Amino acid sequence: MGNETKDLRDRSTEPVPRDRLDSWKEIAAHLNCSERTVRRWEQEGLPVHRHPHKKKAAIYAYKAEIDAWWNNGRVRLEELEQSRTSQRRYRSLWLALALVIAALAAGVVGRFAYRLRGGAPPHHIESLAVLPLKNLSGDPGQDYFADGMTEQLTTDLGQISALRVISRTSAMRYKGPDKSVPEIGRELHVDAVVEGSVERSGDQVRITAQLIDAPNDKHLWAKSYERDLRDVLTLQDEVAQAIANEVKITLTPQEQSRLSSARPVNPRANEAYLRGMYELHGMTAETTETLKSQSLAKAVAYFQRALTNDPNEALAYSGLADAYSNLSTLYRAPLEVMPKAKAAAIKAIELDDTLAEAHASLGYVEFTFDWDWPRAEREFRRALELNPSSARAHAGYAEYLLFVARRTDDALQELEHAYALDPLLPLAHGDLGWMLFLARRYTQSIDASQIVGHDDHILALSYAELGRPQEALAAADRAVKSSQSPVTLSKVAAAYALAGNKEKARAMLPGIEGQARQRYVCGFNVACIYSVLGDKERALAWLAKAYRERSD
Repeated sequence: MGNETKDLRDRSTEPVPRDRLDSWKEIAAHLNCSERTVRRWEQEGLPVHRHPHKKKAAIYAYKAEIDAWWNNGRVRLEELEQSRTSQRRYRSLWLALALVIAALAAGVVGRFAYRLRGGAPPHHIESLAVLPLKNLSGDPGQDYFADGMTEQLTTDLGQISALRVISRTSAMRYKGPDKSVPEIGRELHVDAVVEGSVERSGDQVRITAQLIDAPNDKHLWAKSYERDLRDVLTLQDEVAQAIANEVKITLTPQEQSRLSSARPVNPRANEAYLRGMYELHGMTAETTETLKSQSLAKAVAYFQRALTNDPNEALAYSGLADAYSNLSTLYRAPLEVMPKAKAAAIKAIELDDTLAEAHASLGYVEFTFDWDWPRAEREFRRALELNPSSARAHAGYAEYLLFVARRTDDALQELEHAYALDPLLPLAHGDLGWMLFLARRYTQSIDASQIVGHDDHILALSYAELGRPQEALAAADRAVKSSQSPVTLSKVAAAYALAGNKEKARAMLPGIEGQARQRYVCGFNVACIYSVLGDKERALAWLAKAYRERSD
């Protein structure tokens, strides 16, 4: 391939300037792949030129040369990759045989046989992350579509029990930063990453996906898929199955069935659904409580629009359930939104019982609102059966184990699973800190809360319980300045009281109760303040109010 590209460079007819690509970014866009990939392909003969007089040796390329290399050399490149993979397998096989012979000679086969049977082959892939698919439309307004395709591919791969798939939330943190694949692999603790691009043109959508060995930044597989928008779910299933084949994972019959049963979608309904998910996930990036609430309201509106276009769209019902659940307590009264969340989750499951997200949503409603513990457990376990990589389902099941089953160690293990699947999501760390506090493991709660950096209200409570009042008061002072949420302020007031500054706690009560007259405030949190202050009558009154309002 190197000689071929040299011949191309020596051609007497030079392409016109408008055919020139002046950066790695432009070359990547031209080939519908990432910059990391085209930089790697330079070693395989990708025809790029450098300006030798420039300090940083800026590169450029000509479209005609690139196209010729792609059309003429792509097959040989793929064959070369397969040949190298085969050579590695043969070398591994001969090495294994040599080890067996040596072990037999030494009489120690029994000691090491289990290693030979259970050892992972080189580059054995058991975990991966789907990096944000690049939007090649040139229109930033289409980011929602690329992000939606990323999430759907992540969800499909998450259904494969033999794979640990990092959650969409943590993977999306790499949408902006230009980090190397090995660096991303180390940070997410994965064996491989999937990266690629999405291009939507009219009623057609094209996805290019690439599987890369994370430690070695080695290209393992790549393929492009193009379908009509109505068949976008089928496209996602095909990509997921192809990746499973490449990492040598055998799908169970149930997984094979779920990844082969996609139905055509209503394009308008699907577009509204993807926009709804974009708003739902974007809520976490908003800087104020007002903006977060507005983002959730937009998500609800988009999901309802999707259902107007297709009343049988199960994914839209599932998204609607999530949006309503997220509104509960922090922004709306549970009695206002949780019955709607339950109805949407049940409808989603009626339409498609294989939606793990819908089962997790229903489990959350049953756990926090209906207080139907057996059904909550069943729904969380069903969600994990359908998608073992669902961080949300692991976190929900952890709460059930802690508060209902009283199995603290098992609960924390489940939460550690959620943390492993979503390592860069502060909410996951925050949940860990809060649940460790509720499990009375205050030192561990402090360690977990310090990772987040803005969980000072949890730090304040943990320090207070450990009898470290000065640190508790300092953390409480920081928390008061960072949030006006009645949930946070209630916990801070309780921390002040526990740390010995009861006057400060009492001084905060009028503001918290004033908010309660204008909006929903969780009665349980206010009851905790009065309990620590020793005012049992008011504590019981707020607990009764919390019970009537189905406080979570």
